[in-house]
This record gives sequence, C-alpha cells and structure tokens, in this order.
Amino acid sequence: MKLAVYDEIGDLERRMDDLMRSLFGPTIRLSRPVLPLFAAKPFVPVTDVFVRDEDLVIRVELPGVDPDDLKVTIENGSLVIRGERKHEEEAQEGAYYRLEASYGAFERFIPLPEGFEEPKIEALYTDGVLEVTVPKAAKALEPEKPRTIPVKTTAAVKTKKAA
Repeated sequence: MKLAVYDEIGDLERRMDDLMRSLFGPTIRLSRPVLPLFAAKPFVPVTDVFVRDEDLVIRVELPGVDPDDLKVTIENGSLVIRGERKHEEEAQEGAYYRLEASYGAFERFIPLPEGFEEPKIEALYTDGVLEVTVPKAAKALEPEKPRTIPVKTTAAVKTKKAA
C-alpha cells in the first residue's frame, strides 16, 4: 500500500501533463513536476525466496549497499535483514529534475518454517546480491497430503446400530 502512493502521484503528474498539453498545445510541457516529488521514496530491496535442492534460499538484491551496512539475524522464527543504502552526494552544476533512485534504511522480515537449524544458516554477499541459505528447510514447506474423510449417511449409521 505504501509504495502504491508513489505510483499514483506519478500517474497524476502524467495526467496533469496531458491536460496542460490539451489546453495549450502539444509543444507545452511543464518544466517542473506538478506535484512535489521530492518526498523520499523508501528503498525496498527486491527479495526472492525459493527452494534449491532441500534448502530454502533467500536472495536479496542490494545494489550500492556496503556489506558492512548489513545485519542478518533470526528473530521470533523470522529471518531479518536490515541495512542501509547510503546516498553519496556529488558536486553537480545543475539540480536534479527527478531522482528515481531510492536510498535509506531498510528492513525485511522473512518467516522461516519450523524445524530449521539456526547454526547452519549461511549468508553470502556477492556483487550486490545477498544470498541466505537455510539448509534442509524446504521439506517443512511441503504441504501435507490431503486426507479423505468418508461421509456417512444417517441410513448407514442406523443399520450399523441395529446390527
């Protein structure tokens, strides 16, 4: 829900731009965004959770994040990944028209299945991608096989009692 607000603001800006062009002609384009888009968009890293062999693998894309700024913990049965993507200020001659890259602190909670072995969990950070492997946890994710319960009728119950 939180991120949908930014999409709605962008849609509204495009519609305002279209309205201005329809009123003043196709060559008119607003020199600045109609709405204040300076509000910081939170950094939410892309996270994939999948099964590899018998292991549960959590892969998090963290471009521009220093591995020293990462913390991976287990809290209340969840894998918690915390960190920060810092914005490096550069001296520039002009101002940004639009800054779409997002920066700041982030926190991801991934619930883990019961029965994982905490000491065997490994985290590896390579080329901006954090991969956490939870050994032999995939088995706990398999759904139980459905069990069929026979449906009896009242006539069958009465005949059984009579016998």
